[in-house]
Amino acid sequence: MRALPHLAAGLALALVLAGPARADDERLSLARDIVTKTVARNLTQAFKQAEEKTLASMSAEQAGKLRPELDKTFAQERDTLVDGLSKEYAQKFDVPELKRLVAIYDDPVYQKFQALNADPTSMVTTITKDAVTKMMNLLSLAALSQQGNGQTPQSVPAPAPTPAPSPAPAPAKP
Repeated sequence: MRALPHLAAGLALALVLAGPARADDERLSLARDIVTKTVARNLTQAFKQAEEKTLASMSAEQAGKLRPELDKTFAQERDTLVDGLSKEYAQKFDVPELKRLVAIYDDPVYQKFQALNADPTSMVTTITKDAVTKMMNLLSLAALSQQGNGQTPQSVPAPAPTPAPSPAPAPAKP
């Protein structure tokens, strides 16, 4: 009979300790949902487009051999990114905040907004791509102008490829 109070105390302690663990699990799950719906989805779309452009210049046989390895490596890197971001967001946001973010990202109007930003044929993407290209060219010109001023010549990187549109920031709380 003496073991009963100890058992009850042990169970009570386990329940107290399990509470925060469940909250942490819920936060991580919510954060993972957000990252998967936003960053990972956009990254996957951008990678697929870039992969197709890259493989299009190869023979079908070469592309067929390379595609599985590219896809496997990309999936591993994407999963690492999702895990890292999910853990970070789970630490920075509480459950109600994460639920609010999920609701924002699940909102049909926000999804329409995101789809327009992710569409490579949309005018929004064209405007963004043109602006980014001009900014990258400006940086390249600035670097080139420094080479002629007695500084050690350095290779000037080609303008970076236009990044895929990333998720827009969530609207500010009123």
